[in-house]
Amino acid sequence: MATTTLADNPGTPQFAVQRGADESEARRQNLARFLRARRQQLLPQDVGLPNSSRRRTPGLRREEVAVLANVGVTWYTWLEQGRDIGVSSDVVDAIGQALRLEGGELEHLYELAGKQQPVRRSAAAEVRAIMGRVLAGFTHSPAYVVDRYWNVVATNPISEYVFGIHVGSNCLEAFFTKADVAAHYPHRELAGRMMAAQFHRQAAMYPGDATFSMLADKIASVSAEFKDYWESHVVGVEPHVDIVFDHSQMGRLTFESVVLNPVGGDDLRVFVYLPKPGSGTAEALARAS
Repeated sequence: MATTTLADNPGTPQFAVQRGADESEARRQNLARFLRARRQQLLPQDVGLPNSSRRRTPGLRREEVAVLANVGVTWYTWLEQGRDIGVSSDVVDAIGQALRLEGGELEHLYELAGKQQPVRRSAAAEVRAIMGRVLAGFTHSPAYVVDRYWNVVATNPISEYVFGIHVGSNCLEAFFTKADVAAHYPHRELAGRMMAAQFHRQAAMYPGDATFSMLADKIASVSAEFKDYWESHVVGVEPHVDIVFDHSQMGRLTFESVVLNPVGGDDLRVFVYLPKPGSGTAEALARAS
């Protein structure tokens, strides 16, 4: 097959070809500068890596970002040098997660890379900020919000009293590594399989996010139960309708659970627990309030 050149297309203005090349080069250089700036603003502890006093430059190293994004170190180095290399949307997503970009910064990364951002995205900071006020409206039902890794980002007072959770804790890690937490669930094995299956599903939604495997390895190093679920890829275990929880003071409580996703943050989940009619749960909560 013959190669088409500019001479074969005399109707194509030379300045148009040159302008296109200049714009492509400018885009790559802007992308390179943006990546370097964001990498230098991150600390190792920000991404779960051990800190070291031997760092000669601020921020993360290129090889650390490459590992977090599951890409080659040489390839990522070329990207930061503004070289003309191909970048897929999945890789852009992985780099964005590695650099902890969200909201406008993540959108800017996709724009610089010449890719369209997927519909699924991290919740903007302002969405997270109002979650506490939203949950305050649930005065008779425990409710809390978790991010994609099951870190609790907001709670209401009744959920803290009933389930003993607090902002900053991790529901998955607490269940599998703290015996006193899992002991509250009479259907413990079903609850454990359900949680592991949901975590697997979420990890599949963000294939470039290394935090899932890092958290899974951390929990698996402590819990043989979780390790078995994770390594055997337990999936398809749907949440059971009734959540049964044994409280140390109120006795057995039974809830119907509702899981919501707030607009503006697909990676946030709002868990609302409605006292099941006829179970005596509503009355127990009323006496305790």
